[in-house]
Amino acid sequence: MLKSKLLSKISLSCSGTKFMTLSTTMFTLVFSTLSPSAMASAANQASASTGVPVAITQTAMLQSTVQALPMQRTPLPDEQPLSSQQGAPTYDVERQDPYALQAEPDANATPKIWGGDIELGFVFNRGNTDATAIRTNLDLMHEYNDYRNKYLVQSLYQRSGTIDDETGEKNPKTSAQKIYLVGQTNYKFYRSEHSMFGRASYLNDRFGAFREQASFATGYANRLYRNGDSYWDFETGPGVAYQETAAGENSSGIIWFAATTFNVAFNERNSFKQAFEWGASLDGKNSTWQSRSNLTSHLNGQWSMRLSLIVKFDSDPGPFRVKKDTETAATIVYSF
Repeated sequence: MLKSKLLSKISLSCSGTKFMTLSTTMFTLVFSTLSPSAMASAANQASASTGVPVAITQTAMLQSTVQALPMQRTPLPDEQPLSSQQGAPTYDVERQDPYALQAEPDANATPKIWGGDIELGFVFNRGNTDATAIRTNLDLMHEYNDYRNKYLVQSLYQRSGTIDDETGEKNPKTSAQKIYLVGQTNYKFYRSEHSMFGRASYLNDRFGAFREQASFATGYANRLYRNGDSYWDFETGPGVAYQETAAGENSSGIIWFAATTFNVAFNERNSFKQAFEWGASLDGKNSTWQSRSNLTSHLNGQWSMRLSLIVKFDSDPGPFRVKKDTETAATIVYSF
């Protein structure tokens, strides 16, 4: 009965002309008692009577609802991600987190292999007093994942001459001639800051308390602190030493060596470096310690200006010799 009433209502709404069409907007016929098969039959008859296609959606079947869809309307396809290749999604770079595109630093990457600086200083005097002084300093570091090598070369040469009051002639003579060599290698334990070191040094000073001093030491080393260009190293261990005094006396013995070096980078232009070395004699002979301090200020490119102070102390320099020698210099430095 309800089915026939529905058809009559549709026929009445379309009376007046057989060409009348229903509105193209979606409409819904709700039946609370019709079964799905009855709903389909009613929709087919309604479509034949009105000329408007009527479709029954799955939702309508479940909710006893008949929906008429407008003509020439199709659902949009599912949205698919853009991709250059199948299965390879692309991303909007402008909206993506920029930090996500940055690769994490490799903790095992090889650091800068070679580094160091060359220091030069000159003094030239001409007139009543002729004087020439040349000071050089070469400080190199060779860094690997498993090894760290350090090399130091220092030299000083000075020659001066004054006018003799009796003859009126200048008597030039050498007043300073010194060279100091250091080589050290560190083997790192499991690529850590702990290492075992071996160090050899040689000093030849023509006018010093000791004409020659040489030593070799080995032991434990540790880089206690590192932050960018700033670091703090410590080394200690036993060794042997040889020395020859200005009077020509030779001696050798066992020493305990200790050294520490720290470098502080205040900013991109200024830095300070301090090194201490001790060679304490274990058999009552001469003990030595040395301090090297320098303040470096960047000028332009790889060039810098440096103020440096070197202090060397010997506990038993011999008769008529002072225990402490100092050297102060202002030099130009080329870094690489």
